Amino acid sequence: MAEEPVLPGPPLPQPSAADPLLRELEDGLEQMQISLDDHQKQSLLGYLQLLSKWNRVHNLTAVRDVQQMVSRHLLDSLSILPFVDGDTLTDVGTGA
Repeated sequence: MAEEPVLPGPPLPQPSAADPLLRELEDGLEQMQISLDDHQKQSLLGYLQLLSKWNRVHNLTAVRDVQQMVSRHLLDSLSILPFVDGDTLTDVGTGA
């Protein structure tokens, strides 16, 4: 198995209850009246940490600030959740 490349900058911390990213996510979810359990929130923030980590290497998104990624990626994507119904979903994105 190949080793992960060494990335620039400090390692990303694990989200905790005092984490500003978690607070921003929870505030946004409350404003949109969307309920997620703690595991779902931690999974989303873990995804965000991976996105930030690999974005430094592969330029995956123009958003560089992790704090901005909460609103521009997570909350923006979750905003359609009340309108999603059914077991399957097709993501027809415009990404290159």
